[in-house]
Amino acid sequence: MSFRLQGDGVRLDFDGRRWLVFSWSHRDTGAGGADSSRLFVEPERCVSIAGRVSGPGADLRLTFRFRPAGVGAGDLVAEIVVGADQAEPAWQFAQWYAHTYRVEHVSASWWDDAEPSAAEREESRDWLSAPVSPATRDLFRSVMARLTVADS
Repeated sequence: MSFRLQGDGVRLDFDGRRWLVFSWSHRDTGAGGADSSRLFVEPERCVSIAGRVSGPGADLRLTFRFRPAGVGAGDLVAEIVVGADQAEPAWQFAQWYAHTYRVEHVSASWWDDAEPSAAEREESRDWLSAPVSPATRDLFRSVMARLTVADS
């Protein structure tokens, strides 16, 4: 399966065989011309894919994390943001890709209850309490419970 996805300033191409290619275009290089960069990654090197949509009818942000061969530390992260009209096919590709190449972690925050409830919105108007996913809430509660027990 070959696939092409055009995002905001980046394009993702998959040739169906050997490479996942991210291409970035930079409009102004200071010399009046355009410049581009490419990242070629072997599909088997992907360890996680995260999809995030900020609300209904919004853009999809797909984040790929790769663990390059022969590198002792550090992962490589590439991100593409696509319009709402391409969100569904992009996510279908991500799921197919994750299944085919046995990606360890796949998450989609727009299917989680990421939006705060009306009561939560009313309780806090502070920017520090921005909406978070249920997994983040659980982690925060767990950490706070441990801190409370440690303080006793």
